[in-house]
Amino acid sequence: MQKGFAALELIITVFVVSVLLSCVVPNAARIVDRVSLDYEIKRLYTEMRFVQSFDRMSYMRDSHGFDESPKSQVRLIVTTKGYRVEKNADSTFYYGNDFSNGVTADKGKSIMFDDMGKVFPATKDTLTIKSQRGKKLYFIFNTVGRFRGSRTRPLS
Repeated sequence: MQKGFAALELIITVFVVSVLLSCVVPNAARIVDRVSLDYEIKRLYTEMRFVQSFDRMSYMRDSHGFDESPKSQVRLIVTTKGYRVEKNADSTFYYGNDFSNGVTADKGKSIMFDDMGKVFPATKDTLTIKSQRGKKLYFIFNTVGRFRGSRTRPLS
């Protein structure tokens, strides 16, 4: 009875494992790339909803006699490397996050909402989020206050 493995068996096993790994590794990199882009778009969407609801809430609070002139209270500032949420009046920094895994935005943008939840000042715009491998997702928002993520370039 033999003890151990023959050299040919070990070489064939190493060859099979290396072929399987050569198929798996590129797909894993693409999956990580796609997941990090999806994560950043969803996180940006959540922050936009927060800023929008915060401004609506401040309008509802102020319109019941607390303040005569309701205005946007917070803004979301997107930079190429991340974003931050700050107060409008004195630029008080609330919090911020950096994009993960080499994800970047195409341009800096300051986004505010008016008392009815519409983008202020009224603009229709697209923010392009790009991954380390060059894949792009588009964050589209319009003057009515709606926004969404898209894999296809918007028609404008």
